Amino acid sequence: MRIVLVLLTMLACTTVRAEDGLVLPTVDFAAIAVQEAGSLQTRETIHYADGKLRIDRANGFSSTILDFTTQTQCLLMANHTYLVLPMDDAVFRRFIARSPDVTGARKTGSQWLYGLTTTKYAFGDDGALNAAGSYWLTDSGIMVRREYEDGVLGQNVHHLEYLSDITLMKQPAALFVIPPGYTVAK
Repeated sequence: MRIVLVLLTMLACTTVRAEDGLVLPTVDFAAIAVQEAGSLQTRETIHYADGKLRIDRANGFSSTILDFTTQTQCLLMANHTYLVLPMDDAVFRRFIARSPDVTGARKTGSQWLYGLTTTKYAFGDDGALNAAGSYWLTDSGIMVRREYEDGVLGQNVHHLEYLSDITLMKQPAALFVIPPGYTVAK
């Protein structure tokens, strides 16, 4: 199992490309990430610093650390085990925008949202998603809101993802490493 994890990590490390066109924030921050899809709502705490994003789910659930420099994700499970895998873009696309040059997104205005000045972009189909909508991005690269319609099981579902309680401050380095006492999942 460890050999497989090492090979997956090495593969992921060799896939970092400039054309990925991610707009990584230039500031450290923490926030509450809210995701609404139809009548379902989830809330997670996120922390971002220096190309790494930590997503903490409710007590008893896993946390995920995304490393954009190596394009890996580390799943920290509630039973104190962890896995390191190639990064899944379905996870980071909720928090990190792609460059308008890569996606063809176009500016549609500016707006004051959640205490920050943002630029609103309209985007077409986003990768594997058959979805189109808008996202709001600060000058420092924080995507504070994303809204789109997506066809799920033959029905259109409205998706709204936004950050609340945004705190711009240095984040502790310990948030972005495997905590002591965790072992590799077998």
